[in-house]
Amino acid sequence: MSHWGRFAAPLLRAASAARAWRFRRALDDAQRAQATTLRRIVRAAAATARGRRLGLDGSEDYTSFRIKVPLCSYSDLADDIARQRRDAVNLVTPGRVQVYEPTSGSGGAAKAIPYNAALLGSFRSLFAIWAHDLLVHLLQPRSGRVFVSVSPAFGADGGIADDRDYLGSLQRLLLQRFVVAPPRGCPDLASFRRELAVALLRKPDLEVISVWNPGYLLVLMDAIEQREPALLRRLPAGARRVLEHEANPWPLLWPQLQLVSCWTAAAAALPAKELARRLPQTHIQGKGLLATEAPITVPLFDAGGCVPLVDEVVLEFDAGDGHCRPLHEVEQGGEYALIVTQAAGLLRYRLGDRVRVSGRYGDAPLLEFVGRSDAVSDLVGEKLDEALVVTALAEAAADAGYAVLLPLQPDRGLPRYLCLAERVDASLATRLDAALHRGLRYAEARALGQLAPLQAAAVHGLRERVLAFWLDAGLRWGDIKDRALVSNHAHARRLVAALHGDQRSER
Repeated sequence: MSHWGRFAAPLLRAASAARAWRFRRALDDAQRAQATTLRRIVRAAAATARGRRLGLDGSEDYTSFRIKVPLCSYSDLADDIARQRRDAVNLVTPGRVQVYEPTSGSGGAAKAIPYNAALLGSFRSLFAIWAHDLLVHLLQPRSGRVFVSVSPAFGADGGIADDRDYLGSLQRLLLQRFVVAPPRGCPDLASFRRELAVALLRKPDLEVISVWNPGYLLVLMDAIEQREPALLRRLPAGARRVLEHEANPWPLLWPQLQLVSCWTAAAAALPAKELARRLPQTHIQGKGLLATEAPITVPLFDAGGCVPLVDEVVLEFDAGDGHCRPLHEVEQGGEYALIVTQAAGLLRYRLGDRVRVSGRYGDAPLLEFVGRSDAVSDLVGEKLDEALVVTALAEAAADAGYAVLLPLQPDRGLPRYLCLAERVDASLATRLDAALHRGLRYAEARALGQLAPLQAAAVHGLRERVLAFWLDAGLRWGDIKDRALVSNHAHARRLVAALHGDQRSER
């Protein structure tokens, strides 16, 4: 390793230590940290046009803040954000907007989330806390070689391209010599993926991979395992031999890989387990909950889970009973819809994610992502939600590889559900239907004959074909999440049409 490399990790650890220490102190009194964070955010928001309309003066405590500020979603803010972007005025966001980050959530209408310096600072704080924790408890850098996710947006404009854009200047300085450079100027996804595969396979000293969706990495690994001659010719001789002769080449291709950071909860749980199978020497760490709108939680090694970023965002929790609880009132085992207040002007914003309280660390709850609040399919009143579908697929389709459930409303006959999977056996549909009967309304709809029996179909290369579908729908590769349920009926219909020619069997 170079002279620079010997000192980069200790320097990064030292540079992150003060922020990590402040966060640990905040966790000792999470209620106080949330109150302090709320005062800071409200003081800034009071200077915006929306803040003035809401009557904010910067002195609000949680009770008065909740009285003055109603719950909101993006549609409530869309006109103000569009005008703010057009006229460069502070309607919603305090300070100068540095970028508008596009997101479409679960495949709905496009959103443009404003980022100011304070919100970017929240993301950078999360990185500092996370990096320090890893360097203290897990990583032993030798090469320092890192790959961070890249979301190519061919022909798209603006936004944050990849994880490195969230880093501060010192963090970038310390890491830039060790980051595997992604390909630039690729005309399409196929060429991007090929160039990225070559770049990664030329780095046998790779130590850290950070991606969002484990499926992002699995699609790349699957493509490499196809051993296309055009790819093999560009690889070092050692990598070619490994690919040609090893059933599971990955421990030999990346023998120094210590960490893969990715989503591991909800619909990402099964693909994360597949990564763990292919990379047995590597620690797979679940990412915290990071939305485009705000960083929410950060994984801590000694916590055994993800803790809320109590000194950067203010969180409320909706149990569906009409009462929004502050952080210190959540209950062990409780499931809640998240409401976030952050530094760029999203106040009491319904994030659309659901979390479960899985334990405690210090004075703070551990939060586990369980699915989207809006990921509910309702053909005839059965109201299937993603959390139930994730559980059912894990139980009934564990050997089916990648699988997804789609609601279908045919022109003739009863509505039904279709499970697409990489591998389908004769009893998969029956097993999955039985598992879904745990949903009371689904069981009623089946018993009353409102829903036709569930069917299953095998599709070769399903994960990659679903990826291509979402890319065509306008999402970016690195932002695409594994979904156990495509709850949007129009999307489900179009997805089936796109895959129709690839279905090999239907039972």
